[in-house]
Amino acid sequence: MTASPLDHPPPLPSDAAAEAQLAADIATLRAQFPDTRALYREVCALLFFRYGITPTANKLYQLVRKGSMGTPTEVLAQFWQDLRGKMRVTIDQPGLPDALKAIAANAVQSIWQAANEAAAGELAALRAEARLQASEAEAQRDQARAAVVEAEQEKAAVQAGLDAAQRASAALQGELDAERQAHAAAQARQEEGRRQIEALERQLGEMHTQFSADLERTREQVAVAQERASATERRALREIDQERTLRQKGEQALADLRAELAAGQARAQEAAVAGAEARARLQAERDTLSRQLVEAEQALGRGQAAQDELRAELEMAVRRAERADAQASATRRMATTRRQVPATKTKFKFRPGPV
Repeated sequence: MTASPLDHPPPLPSDAAAEAQLAADIATLRAQFPDTRALYREVCALLFFRYGITPTANKLYQLVRKGSMGTPTEVLAQFWQDLRGKMRVTIDQPGLPDALKAIAANAVQSIWQAANEAAAGELAALRAEARLQASEAEAQRDQARAAVVEAEQEKAAVQAGLDAAQRASAALQGELDAERQAHAAAQARQEEGRRQIEALERQLGEMHTQFSADLERTREQVAVAQERASATERRALREIDQERTLRQKGEQALADLRAELAAGQARAQEAAVAGAEARARLQAERDTLSRQLVEAEQALGRGQAAQDELRAELEMAVRRAERADAQASATRRMATTRRQVPATKTKFKFRPGPV
């Protein structure tokens, strides 16, 4: 199947990750479509609908590297011709005047294009915002992990100091024993040394307790950052589902309008057949056609109302996106304020992720 712009969010341009994703998608298409022309056609649709890139013959050949240069040129021309054919709306009924046919066709095409473009643009903006918030949450999670590594290194340094102190204590104890055997006055120095060792051990114990508490707080902050990243991802998925529902409503409104126009055409055909049976019913046929014209205009009015409803829903989605952006800005300001607070002994800083 041809890729759709709603299946996956379009990547940011000039991004190495986006280039890698594009190459992976083309490799998948290469396995699914062994035929050269079919492969070029699917790559055209992938670039235009999913990544928002206007395909050219040179670009297609650089990505696929299959067949001759004439093949992508022919496939690209056919792609544009098919796309124009799908975008064209034709109303062909002999019972309607040409002017009414043109008005109805242009109205249906304008409504469909406006609804599709508005929904696609809003969805792209929301997905870009969701990707930005997810990237910030991942960066905060990485900072938290780095802080944990740094804390582990400090713990190792403290443990090394403790080992050195223990070795010094052992050496001091040996010296005190030697002094005890050599001179009785060394007993006082031995007691003093023991008191110093006990004080050092108490200090080291306090440092170890403080370090353990700081390490536990660090782990809790890492867990909070990971939970915020998960919440951001879930909210982005909900926004995508809402936008898909919005587009389905637009398509349903378009289908209803087409059904109403078809009913009007059927009524006009019946009136034309009735008018052909007798000249005396010409005035009745004209009245019928006039009523049908009014109904067609009412149908167009209902289509405009459906378009206004769709636009209102899109404006609500824009306001939701603005509120999410304001919340992200407030979170960044809070993180900036926290970075400006002077660091105290064994204190780790973390930027809270967006919720």
